Amino acid sequence: MKPYICPPVSPGRSANPESAAVAAWYAAHSNVRRLWAIRDAHGLRVLVTLEPTHDGNDTDPAWIANRHVWAHELQLCTDHSVRLERIDEPMFDGAAIDAQSVIVATLNWRDPSFT
Repeated sequence: MKPYICPPVSPGRSANPESAAVAAWYAAHSNVRRLWAIRDAHGLRVLVTLEPTHDGNDTDPAWIANRHVWAHELQLCTDHSVRLERIDEPMFDGAAIDAQSVIVATLNWRDPSFT
């Protein structure tokens, strides 16, 4: 598999370069159905829901095969520490966000339930 290469975050690229970097990464990874990126005191927390396999409703194979590579790619793109987490629920309710956290990106255009 060819690794994803993204340009590093730079202040001149976008009004919110971190959000733009996450959006570009999401666009390049069709296995990721939904993505939430949250900036907190520990870095960037990225939650994803994945496309299930074609022969069932299993997301484990894609997660096991890609999670470390994806976290590394996101870290390179955003130039921040990244904690990548998979969630199985189709919605993220925000309950796990503390008062100092900021939502950087909410991406779901690939999710068929939102079209």
